[in-house]
Amino acid sequence: MSENFVGRSLLQIGTVPSSVLVVALVIASTLLGDSMLYAVLPSQPDAWKLSIPAVGVLLSVNRLVRLLTNSLAAMAFERFGSAAPFSVAILLSVIVTLIYGWATAFVVLLIARLTWGACWSLLRLGGFWSVLNETTDDNRGFLMGVYLAIIRMGSVLGALIGAALTDLFGHRLTLTLFAATMAVTGMFWFLSSRDQRFHQRDRMDVGVRVREGLVVVLTDRRLLVTGSGGLITGLVFSGLVTASLGFFLGERFGQEIAFAGVAVGVTSITGLLLAAQWSLGLPLAPLLGYLSDRFGRLPLISSGFMIGALGLTLLAIASSLHTILIGVLLAFVAAMALTVILSATAGDLAPPERRSAVMSSYVTFLDLGSALGPLIGLSFASLATLQAVYGSAAVVLLLAAVLFRRAFSGNEFHGCDNFSAPS
Repeated sequence: MSENFVGRSLLQIGTVPSSVLVVALVIASTLLGDSMLYAVLPSQPDAWKLSIPAVGVLLSVNRLVRLLTNSLAAMAFERFGSAAPFSVAILLSVIVTLIYGWATAFVVLLIARLTWGACWSLLRLGGFWSVLNETTDDNRGFLMGVYLAIIRMGSVLGALIGAALTDLFGHRLTLTLFAATMAVTGMFWFLSSRDQRFHQRDRMDVGVRVREGLVVVLTDRRLLVTGSGGLITGLVFSGLVTASLGFFLGERFGQEIAFAGVAVGVTSITGLLLAAQWSLGLPLAPLLGYLSDRFGRLPLISSGFMIGALGLTLLAIASSLHTILIGVLLAFVAAMALTVILSATAGDLAPPERRSAVMSSYVTFLDLGSALGPLIGLSFASLATLQAVYGSAAVVLLLAAVLFRRAFSGNEFHGCDNFSAPS
């Protein structure tokens, strides 16, 4: 790494626009309650008077609804501008988080999760608009990295602090505190950006040509395989492992786990593991992206699927906590590698004139996979069945590695030098 590169990086760190930082902060805060549910709900369903299959539905439905609301969010932004839909999404996120804490009726929680899915479609699009309005060709990647890193910390804190506070004070007080935090950051955004909220330089086509992008994906073999890889990644890791981890640990060890001579609540352990997963993105994402640029996408994609298969196999057969932790770590590393490199591959393959539409369709593949995962993993409320599902998922990951090798074999790929390893 050259001194000039380090100097430019340090200079960039000091020139991050305040609008990007504030928007990232408020979006990160809205993730606190959602991320906490993934850590707490599967291990404490009785606190909400829910069955495990009901938990699976609640952890999936917010992602399923995004298959519809992603396009509706783009339409809302074009019709009403960006500030009004973004403000509504913040307000609804506060209300939804309070409902998480105080409601126990399944129907009420279901409506809240559907509403959160729509909120996230608006928040995600608003965040992208804010960042892209501040970027140039020289700093777009850097600012997007800063934005995503801050948002990911919202997930980390939601899982880690949410689980710990729930073990200490219960889920109602914890979620009420998170709702208050969202309200404060939302008000800060509203007051600090009244004169500069999401001024567009150019009208974006995100969501406008989704149908056209989907046609491109479905008719290009390599894009279809890449989208399928994204679907599998979302299903196995973001959906299945993330949603079922608390239930898996609770069924295997009970409500407390003896770790280093100390009894730790399974909810806290789940929160720590999920926080570790999301924290891995901070150092690993740029490193893995660089390695794929240097050595090619295909070797790292294949390695990611195989590492993930090994991790899921360990979860399916392990009986000791140490082996389970190794399996979880391998699954988390594989998830990060595949998320970063498959997204880069989709960008490589997308025709320049249709890149936004193609990437929107690729995100929909991810949303579909991550929505199906909790439904599959938590539908049977049985440890033995869940272990069988983990084993089956390992086989699917190995088949995905083979599929990628076959789809990208030979020299048919044009438009990017980063897919095959350089000679």
